Amino acid sequence: MSQAFTTLIPNDKIRSRISELAASISADYAGSTEDNPVLLLCTLRGAAFFAADLVRALTVPCELDFIKVHSYFDDVNPSGIPVFELGREINVTGRDVLIIEDIVDTGQTMDLVKRHYTEHGAKSVRIAALLNKPSRRLPGLKDMVDPDYSGFEIPDLFVVGWGLDFNEKYRLLPDVMVYDPDAV
Repeated sequence: MSQAFTTLIPNDKIRSRISELAASISADYAGSTEDNPVLLLCTLRGAAFFAADLVRALTVPCELDFIKVHSYFDDVNPSGIPVFELGREINVTGRDVLIIEDIVDTGQTMDLVKRHYTEHGAKSVRIAALLNKPSRRLPGLKDMVDPDYSGFEIPDLFVVGWGLDFNEKYRLLPDVMVYDPDAV
């Protein structure tokens, strides 16, 4: 790796933490049944890597679907207005919903998603995030979108790997890496 990358969270720690999260989630949803499984909504594209490992480690009945919410017009600056691209019409009525997200940053995207599914009849809506960056949370959203299940709390750094990208690059890195594009 060049000077542009510094390991923040190594792969083995990520995998270990996902196992812990899966155990906690499975315990919390122990009452789910084959007739009423937990509805897991994976946010595309970034959370697909986290979701794949998390779902395989769960021990409760669940159903997996995908959503895509666009909130960045470029890969560095948030637009401020998240928009559903996929998943807006998923029927959540009476369902326990777990949103699987790669990173909760400002909270705008998770606020939109959580409010949408709550307003459309979900029994409960929780968030599982690989990374949580509370220092970036918008003031009005601090308590509204904190992940119920958080892999790692990180400082305000730009990170890539494990599904997180920069201009669609570096998603496949096996560790979560701090990225400095100016060092490239």
